[in-house]
Amino acid sequence: MKEAAWLIAAVLALGLGAVAAHEDDTLQGDELQQAQHSRDFAARKVCQGQAFEWDGDVLVCYREAP
Repeated sequence: MKEAAWLIAAVLALGLGAVAAHEDDTLQGDELQQAQHSRDFAARKVCQGQAFEWDGDVLVCYREAP
């Protein structure tokens, strides 16, 4: 019985993860643009107005323009 509960929990977790991943992939148009603007807004604040670049999910702040 205990094994069945763990199995059900694991299947539910994987299923919910798949649904969440699918929803992230469906960003389109205005949603994608809004997400990019939000990301750049945060980068400008963190880098305090200096030049920055996104390397994947890593923010790189430059002291001088690249």
